Amino acid sequence: MPGSGVVIAVTGAVDSTTVDALRAAALEEIAAGARRLVLDLSSLDFWDFNGMGAVAAAYRSATHVGASVALAGLSPTLEKRYRLTGMDKVVPLHRDVCAALAP
Repeated sequence: MPGSGVVIAVTGAVDSTTVDALRAAALEEIAAGARRLVLDLSSLDFWDFNGMGAVAAAYRSATHVGASVALAGLSPTLEKRYRLTGMDKVVPLHRDVCAALAP
């Protein structure tokens, strides 16, 4: 529904072989009118710089149309890596999807 929050559940690994699907799904939801996009990473086992690049692409696309992107549910190890990049200052990280969707 245009103007609503959309959650994309990401599972397994995000790397060079899977990142295109994540990027395409995120950009498609933003183009369809999602005002708030949440990437649910609670079932993510691994991600590398490709995954972070997909988050950056979604963020750029979202801000261009006045939308937002947030992450939810990263494991402690992946959260530490994410925070080390400094991206959490731009694309917020929440403990779970409910927190990410809260007003």
